[in-house]
Amino acid sequence: MPEPDPFASPFHRVDLPGQGHAPLPPGFQLPAPMPPVHPTDFKPRRPITTTVASWSWIAGAVLAVIALPALFYSGIDLLVDDLVRDSAADVDPMTRGEAELSARFTPILFALPLAVLSAPFVIAAAKLRSGRNWARVTLTVLGLPAGAFGLVWMLVFALAGVPYVHWLWGVAWSWVFLGVCALGFVAMYLPASNAYTRAVTR
Repeated sequence: MPEPDPFASPFHRVDLPGQGHAPLPPGFQLPAPMPPVHPTDFKPRRPITTTVASWSWIAGAVLAVIALPALFYSGIDLLVDDLVRDSAADVDPMTRGEAELSARFTPILFALPLAVLSAPFVIAAAKLRSGRNWARVTLTVLGLPAGAFGLVWMLVFALAGVPYVHWLWGVAWSWVFLGVCALGFVAMYLPASNAYTRAVTR
């Protein structure tokens, strides 16, 4: 009868050289072999810079689709008054209720094309979290017209070109929009983000 090895694991059978294979005791079961490990099973950890870049671009899309049209609600009463006054000469002039309904629906119509244009930003920003280099290239290309969009609106608001939005609110929105876009652009090219993208690509 083979002597037990005092240094052996209690969960593994140890066969000393020359002793042969002793039968397993009743109720004893060998542990399952470890599964093979492939190098691709180890995914690189996403850095905080990539996360910040992704959420910054998404925040820019939210500012364009929701916050910008919402600014027009700050002067909704002026828009209603203008609609009522402009329709006074018509055969069937608008009532106050009709003008108010039309005024509240106008920013929503303005937000619809912005939502369509912002869809590529949101998709690329979501894929940026996975380290996809094409998403970073896409956001780089789209970042140029996004910056121009923010600058144009800043000039329009600063010159009081929007009668239903106070210029100070409009300029503040422009600065915030340009800030989050710049943050997203810079963060996705920081060294940690570059290393993460290269590791995922490999």
